[in-house]
Amino acid sequence: MLTTIKAKLKKTPESFYTIATIIAAAQINYAIVHSGIVYIVLLVMLTHELAHYFMGKLYKANAKLPFFIPLPFFVIGVTKISKLKGLAKKNVSISGPIVGFITALLLIIYNYVNLYTSFIPLIALAIGEIVTNYIGSDGSKYRQAKKEMKVCTSS
Repeated sequence: MLTTIKAKLKKTPESFYTIATIIAAAQINYAIVHSGIVYIVLLVMLTHELAHYFMGKLYKANAKLPFFIPLPFFVIGVTKISKLKGLAKKNVSISGPIVGFITALLLIIYNYVNLYTSFIPLIALAIGEIVTNYIGSDGSKYRQAKKEMKVCTSS
């Protein structure tokens, strides 16, 4: 029975996990917050993680589609990428925050034209995309790759 379940899980398309986990994260957080801003935050997170994925694919790395760990008031996005070194590692780690920030800016512009929500959460989202990722794992991977590049060039 267990081997049958494992075999079926291996056959499940990778995109199913991305879609299922983003929907779960949306529903859990919308049930708590009751605001459409949840979907906007998840859109920015999805573009952030897909930027890592596509940049990893561009560098021919072993990249897997992102999945999300839904928690109340919080969502963790994970994109597994391996076989990266130097410039590729630096570019893959910085691509997510840049694309996430650009997405947030585009949403601010769209909001200016259509006025669908308050500007405060959108501006906080754009600033948070840069600040939290500088402090978080993307920023540490970027700094580590930059340090590795300096060591390689100075040798």
